[in-house]
Amino acid sequence: MSKPKKKAASKHRTTEHSGAPNLGSLMKCALCALPITAGVGLLLLLLTAALLMKTGDPNRYHTVAGLALLYLTAALGGMIATRLYRRRSPLLCGLAEGLLLLLLVTVAAFFLPSDLRGTVARGMAILSRVMLMPASLLGAMLASRPKTQRRKRRR
Repeated sequence: MSKPKKKAASKHRTTEHSGAPNLGSLMKCALCALPITAGVGLLLLLLTAALLMKTGDPNRYHTVAGLALLYLTAALGGMIATRLYRRRSPLLCGLAEGLLLLLLVTVAAFFLPSDLRGTVARGMAILSRVMLMPASLLGAMLASRPKTQRRKRRR
């Protein structure tokens, strides 16, 4: 009589670290968040431009509105990147998204006509771009906060 054959042992190992965060998945989330952030920023820019066109002098507040939208977009980008990364490592998500936005804005500035680039001092231009990193970090930190449990009302 022949003995029944046993199944060969599976070489597949399950670990409790499957899906653990790493730099590759972090950058993937940050790169996926970049076009979403750009779309949200463009939508905010269009809404703000429409609002400014309703005022008597649209040129009066365009610099302030542009900088406010830039930093708001950076904060939203940090939030989106952190949410895509499942609220893990908000510091790294904010830094990665801020760095990508910094590179995007800096590269885009090279394609502007020289008369538009010369209106702002170089120091202020660099400072306004470097401030994207803290704004993105702030957004990432706000997005990583745990959900609060609502208290049930006693009757």
